[in-house]
Amino acid sequence: MELTPSLSVGTSLLRSARRLSRFTLLLAGLIPLFVLAQYLLVDAASIPAPFGMTALLTGLDWTLERRLLAALVGLLPAAAIAYALVALSRICHQYAEGRLFSDVVLGGYRRLGVALVVTTVLSWLQPTLFGLALALTLPPGKRFLTVGISSNDLLLILLTALVFLLGAVMQVAQRVQSENAEIV
Repeated sequence: MELTPSLSVGTSLLRSARRLSRFTLLLAGLIPLFVLAQYLLVDAASIPAPFGMTALLTGLDWTLERRLLAALVGLLPAAAIAYALVALSRICHQYAEGRLFSDVVLGGYRRLGVALVVTTVLSWLQPTLFGLALALTLPPGKRFLTVGISSNDLLLILLTALVFLLGAVMQVAQRVQSENAEIV
């Protein structure tokens, strides 16, 4: 369904959707770069240590090998987040064009939901993989393993469920809109 700004969709919504589309696309490109910079360029004391690993990592020599391993592990959830942002950008682009119930929007919500599921799983695995990657570079007796789930992960599950629910509502709205178009 295409809408012109004079219909129920105001130009403010179209303009906001266009801006959000550009912003999310920009973030999708910047987030992986910032993750790489965080692990490769900043002082070792600034490298984030997940789930109480700070004591284990204090005094650790952050060699290039360790930094690369940490960056690769950090890129896993960052890549999923970037994909989710691209999906959101495509949805917003459709909204900016006045296509509120298009197949592209419905597909975008499915992709966004899947990307959030993948992001959730990777954010659960990231601390464990981070510890495992660093432990591989340590001598025997100094290796460790950590596992944990944070409240942020639980919040991401709720957000993911909300996106899937919104996608289902949009699908029903598209069906209703199509039926109404046939009546006229």
